[in-house]
Amino acid sequence: MNRLQSQLGRISLAIVLVVGLGLTAACDTAEERAENHYQTGLQLLEEGEIDRALVEFRNVFKLNGEHEGARATYARVQRERGQSQEAYGQYLRLVEQYPDNLEGRRALAEMAVQARDWDEAERHVSKAIELDPDDVLIQSIDNAVNYFHAVRDKDEPAQEAAIIKAQALVEQDKGLTSAREILLDDLLRKQDWYAALDVIDEGLAADPANRELHRLRLGILQQTGDFDAVQKQLRDLMEQFPEERRDYKQALVRVFVAQGEIDEAEEFLREEARRDDAKTEDKALLIGFLEQVRGREAALEEVDNQIQAGGDDLARFRAMRAKLNFELGNTEIAIEEMEGLTKGAERNAETRAFEVDLARMLFRDKNAVGARALIEQVLAEDGSQPDAIKLKANWLIEDDETGDAIVMLRAALNQSPEDSELMALMAKAYEREGNKDLRVEMLSLAAQASGNAPADSMRYASALVADEKLVAAEGVLIDSLRLNPQNVALLSMLGNIYAQMEDWGRTESVIDALNKLQGPEAAAQAAALTTRKLAQQDRGEDLAAMLEGMTDDPTMGRNAEIALLRTRLANDGPEAANAYLDELLAESPDDPALRFIKAGFLTDLNKPDEAEAIFRDLISEDPNRSNVWIAYYRLKLQSGDIQGARDVLKESLKALPENATLLWAKAGELERDGDVEGAIAIYEDMYTRNSNSLVIANNLASLLATHRTDAESLQRAYTVSRRLRDSEVPAFQDTFGWILFRRGSHESALDYLTAAALGLPNDVTVQYHLAVNLAALARNKEALAQFNKVADMIDQANPPEFADEVAAEIARLGGAAPAND
Repeated sequence: MNRLQSQLGRISLAIVLVVGLGLTAACDTAEERAENHYQTGLQLLEEGEIDRALVEFRNVFKLNGEHEGARATYARVQRERGQSQEAYGQYLRLVEQYPDNLEGRRALAEMAVQARDWDEAERHVSKAIELDPDDVLIQSIDNAVNYFHAVRDKDEPAQEAAIIKAQALVEQDKGLTSAREILLDDLLRKQDWYAALDVIDEGLAADPANRELHRLRLGILQQTGDFDAVQKQLRDLMEQFPEERRDYKQALVRVFVAQGEIDEAEEFLREEARRDDAKTEDKALLIGFLEQVRGREAALEEVDNQIQAGGDDLARFRAMRAKLNFELGNTEIAIEEMEGLTKGAERNAETRAFEVDLARMLFRDKNAVGARALIEQVLAEDGSQPDAIKLKANWLIEDDETGDAIVMLRAALNQSPEDSELMALMAKAYEREGNKDLRVEMLSLAAQASGNAPADSMRYASALVADEKLVAAEGVLIDSLRLNPQNVALLSMLGNIYAQMEDWGRTESVIDALNKLQGPEAAAQAAALTTRKLAQQDRGEDLAAMLEGMTDDPTMGRNAEIALLRTRLANDGPEAANAYLDELLAESPDDPALRFIKAGFLTDLNKPDEAEAIFRDLISEDPNRSNVWIAYYRLKLQSGDIQGARDVLKESLKALPENATLLWAKAGELERDGDVEGAIAIYEDMYTRNSNSLVIANNLASLLATHRTDAESLQRAYTVSRRLRDSEVPAFQDTFGWILFRRGSHESALDYLTAAALGLPNDVTVQYHLAVNLAALARNKEALAQFNKVADMIDQANPPEFADEVAAEIARLGGAAPAND
């Protein structure tokens, strides 16, 4: 009995202990558990277990989304890992919850400066400087914001004050990059290259591994023409940063080529390919160079040499051979070789890379089904294969499946946070969704990640120009030009920004820089920029004189003559222009461009038969001249020969069945004839082939929303039109506004439809859309006025389908008490 009681006692004690432990655990609050995860995360960080630490911080957020320390630490670690977008978002959440968090404000201000988002930088630094006015980093950022606002406003005293303060800050702390950037920006704007080199060298003495300063130094040395120093620095950088040796090798080759030292460049690459530690990549660089400067045949010969030499990487060279053959037009041979490399091969990373190359070939060979099947197979085996992800994401975007594309790209960016191509694709997805802010943010990050590469910088600058942020766009292009001072496209875009700003001094400096570069492209861009400058300044005589001087230039002659013709038309009228055109035709009677222009003059002079004769001759010579077909079709319409216009359009589509402009005309014809479904079918086909066209998207969405009533078509219209939400084009505003109205978002639709009606005051359908929206909002007085306006615009001989509705609404509203009186 005592034994049983003893056992029962132990059991009771165990139960009490278990229950007691449960009660203790239950007493731990979510905040306490969150704090435990936070402390564990900090410990893991000290031990170098970063990924595990981040998991712990995420666990904190699940339990306590307002844990200040965890949020700040998580954001800081992500920033240190290069996850700029994630870090920025986390810091934003931090300061939303804790507006006085100094670390968050300072980090956001610094990152905004790096992205040249001065308004955002000002928002955060103004708060940060209240929190700690003695922090030199905050002072430096605040000064940078003041400086760039002064540049934007052309406030020279404020600029000078910021420069003086920046000098003092740099002397106080050599590591203040934002202060040094002001000094450099000022010196580079003044083109004081040697003083700028001194500032850069001081910065490199403090931070020898600063790649941005190294790149900037290279750009300045190129500006000074010291190419020996450029070559020496690039060779030094190849040794200092062996992990980036390939990039610096390519830069050195570009320097050789820019100097016309093609043979020296080839010999350098051959030496690199012969090194004892040379890899396939070194030989691939040689082959790529030969393709660019000697031609694909020379590159193919080198590939064959590498294959004959044998080695461990024959498959790579066979793939190169296939790609070269494909570009040379040997499509079947190329695809057959790539299929030979992949069919039955070991399923590994190399095989999958070859399959991606094969998919690109198949896609260009119009076998999209086969291409997509290959990409799906690759991703099924390796969901992180970067090139396959890029191809699929691009297809998803073009198919309007942007949500799936964004999820895929975000995952890929987590693996490759500095891949500018992924960021550019993400920007494309946001653009398709109509999310302008996120698009611009991704373009900014892509430009930074690419090291201010020309293509990424121009994409970002274009977005800034579209948003009328010309000074910020200028800064982006200047940053890229410092590293690529001889890039014609960058210079041309910068010059056009200066022309838009009417800053003629700096426009002229860009023209001078273009004229100093050799090559027809630079000359053409310099001429185009000069033409724009003179035209904007209303200097017609100077413009004509310049164009006359260019007509004897073999690289510019015909283009200059046509530009001069347009100038004479604008300045002297059609008779003088026609006389000059006849002079040109007397010298070159068979020139198709001049004959086409002559037909246009004859059309304007009401001589349709003579114009038609020229169009027929041009088409008989080359039926692929789409511009001639279009002009001929319009001539028939203007002449009132509707059946003749239909016949021309039918004939043109036999010659060019996939031409977008001709299909556009056909869709318009069908719509006018009442065959809206036929027009929709054409736009759907055009959209399938080119879903990036805003105009095609607008027309398709407009017809779907206007002429169909089913929910599926309305959803399709919304999906296609999302990208139009920030457009200032009245027709696009009307389309998106009407779709919003059809979806029941009457308040949201009103701003779009009002703007469209202001922009298209003579379009009866646009005015009708606004009237209907006002009526739906019970703004009866305004709706009645708008419906009356529509009624006055209706052509009674050819009334629109909504004419009866307009009359009924006027009758209804005329007797109603105005709801908004």
